Amino acid sequence: MKFEEEKDHSFFTEIKADMLCLGLRPDSTTGAILSRQNPCHDHKTGNFGIHIRFPNGSHALVTVTHRFDRLSPYALVHDNELVLLKDETPICEVEEVPMPFWYGACTDSGSPMPRIFLHEGSHFLHQAYSGCDYQKEGNGCQFCSAGTTWRIGTPEEVAQVTQAALTENRSVHVCLGGGSRLPQSRNVEYFSACAERIRAFDENVPIWVETTPPERAGIKQLIDSGVTAFGFNIEIWDPAIRCKICPGKSAISRNEYLQRMQYAISLLGPNRLGSCLIAGLEPAESTIEGICEMTRVGVQPCILPFRPWDKSLCQNARPCSQSELLYLSEEAVNAMRENRINPNRNQGCLLCDGCTIDHDIYNGNSEEVYHENCRP
Repeated sequence: MKFEEEKDHSFFTEIKADMLCLGLRPDSTTGAILSRQNPCHDHKTGNFGIHIRFPNGSHALVTVTHRFDRLSPYALVHDNELVLLKDETPICEVEEVPMPFWYGACTDSGSPMPRIFLHEGSHFLHQAYSGCDYQKEGNGCQFCSAGTTWRIGTPEEVAQVTQAALTENRSVHVCLGGGSRLPQSRNVEYFSACAERIRAFDENVPIWVETTPPERAGIKQLIDSGVTAFGFNIEIWDPAIRCKICPGKSAISRNEYLQRMQYAISLLGPNRLGSCLIAGLEPAESTIEGICEMTRVGVQPCILPFRPWDKSLCQNARPCSQSELLYLSEEAVNAMRENRINPNRNQGCLLCDGCTIDHDIYNGNSEEVYHENCRP
């Protein structure tokens, strides 16, 4: 199928923003892609789906399995090429992100390797898991559907899959995290063990860890073990709303988050620390306040759109709108530029462009930035 009108960068950014909010309609096409990209049916927090690449090189991780996805105006169809439709009208060709060869292998313990890590975006290993101790205690984040039953790879399995992935592609980034183990020291011990086993055979691969921010001793232990970047996701900035939506995580105050973020930055340097803010769950003014406060101390804000994931306490809520995601992402990019934070120099999930439009806005029309970061 030929598209006569050439689309500019802003067109793809707006379409991507809308798709991140509304998802893709599930059908045989999206189902087949999902089975290739997520063969072990990893659920994560609910933020899982299929990976596609736009003609300008930008990646998108788009949900396809939730109830709200069924109402999406977007769909995929094969017409010689993979074509994106909106309201049944073809708008552009997209590419299915291919999976690496190690997806067909198993660890020494017999686990399929994509049960330990999922390949996401251009060259990122995202840890596959389920479970959260906050959920088990009844204090889980209301937007999350990680569940109460833990399933996660051992440090030995994590290291073995990382080694297999590096053999195939030296550019991969390791993204560890998901869910919270309580007490918090269990998170530190687990991620430290993973990092140590990886460092035993590779000194240079970036290791990014997503976790509730440990105290200073825990942060230093993780860095000494080989961790090179962090995601300390505060999720919601307004204290009252955060306490309601994230009752477990909100026990760590905003000020404590900022202090622990600053400490990590003092050890790792700039462009190594990020934190997610979820657009659509609090007033935009509050999210902007969080953006300003975090960028002021050197933290990269990651603006994620709220989606009503199945099996979460927010499953009947309305998704974030495209306009709000665009607005808040532009505010985040402006604040990053003002505070000399470069999302293209971070690591792990904070470097990946699959779940947000932050990189799309930051990079403007510089399509070369995407293609430079892509690794076949």
